[in-house]
Amino acid sequence: MGRRERRDRRRRDRTRRMIWLAVGGAIALAILWAARAALLVPAGGNASAKPVARLSTADYHSLAFSASEPETAFFGHHGGLMVTRDGGRNWRPTSLQNADAMALAAPAVAPDVLYAAGHGVFFKSTNGGRSWGPVANNLPGLDIHGFAADPERADLVYAYVVRFGVFQSANGGSTWHLQSQDVAFHGLAIGANSDALYGTAGESGLWRSPDAGVTWSQAAGQPGNGALAVTYDRVTARLYLSTLGPDAGLYISDDGGETWEALDLKGTFLAVAVSPIDPAHLLVVDDRGYVYASRDGGATWSDERT
Repeated sequence: MGRRERRDRRRRDRTRRMIWLAVGGAIALAILWAARAALLVPAGGNASAKPVARLSTADYHSLAFSASEPETAFFGHHGGLMVTRDGGRNWRPTSLQNADAMALAAPAVAPDVLYAAGHGVFFKSTNGGRSWGPVANNLPGLDIHGFAADPERADLVYAYVVRFGVFQSANGGSTWHLQSQDVAFHGLAIGANSDALYGTAGESGLWRSPDAGVTWSQAAGQPGNGALAVTYDRVTARLYLSTLGPDAGLYISDDGGETWEALDLKGTFLAVAVSPIDPAHLLVVDDRGYVYASRDGGATWSDERT
């Protein structure tokens, strides 16, 4: 073989290697993008719904929007509190860590006030969540599973304390009064007025009280086979409920829970929040940590800004 032929052969070999490297790089890049996309594609269902994030915490419990910053929301779990400043796409820890933020409440009338309650935890922030402190109180226990604050009266709060019942406080949680003992809830929400309460009790479904938690009855005609997360928006007079069972998903009621309509979002959702600044802006978290956002009241779930 002559010198020119050897040179041409080496050149062809280099060309082949470059082609294979380019092909291999493209395949690797495609695999990386597919893996990244897979992180935001739930395993089955909700083909038209696109999660905006996936949380990596061990559990998922509560959500609350800021009452002063449109794109800010808080997420609570057994290990503390996280915050997003971009509508749910990115989350980072806050100063409240190693504390069970099982329930969150952010009264719209007092934008700087936030409450966090859970297992052995009852904390309050008066500066928009930048710092937190425990609230001295007379509750008989601090295993708080349900908590709600009135959107128009920041100091009016309700709590369900495990084994003790539902309590009401009119001074921000310092002094509490027992309302009822014969109920057990996972979540609480305040409805159209300060005395209207909703409680979710897992497989026992959704319960309602017209008298500040003194008496309770199961909501008639409720969807699904149980209730998990509940929240009420006074601006739209709309009740949101996440359910259990084969038809688990997110439902809305515009008549206080008498009739229901299913939103186009199926699955088991553990936390639901409505923005007090823009009631069309919703956030939900499912049982695998997927975060969904809607900008049109739940009609679509792609977080597209109009």
